[in-house]
Amino acid sequence: MAKPEAAARIVARGKVQGVGFRYFVLQRAQEMRLRGFTRNIANDEIEVVAEGDKLFIEDLFKAVQKGPSSSKIIDVTIAWREPTDRYKTFEIKR
Repeated sequence: MAKPEAAARIVARGKVQGVGFRYFVLQRAQEMRLRGFTRNIANDEIEVVAEGDKLFIEDLFKAVQKGPSSSKIIDVTIAWREPTDRYKTFEIKR
């Protein structure tokens, strides 16, 4: 039996742009076989949309809360949603 699929939107705020944060998220998400994307959205914010195993999304959320060593996280939010099955891989959007 397949594990239940989940989806979430994670937004991290702080020193998250220009520090390799999107590549950090990409690597973690690919290791967890999640699908979706990450991108810079506003000044000092990064967005992550992930679909896949709920436990892996929770692990990704914990990783985003820490971030790469050069980042400084002020706030991270997560909003759970219904999976769309729209994504086949995990990528960085420009």
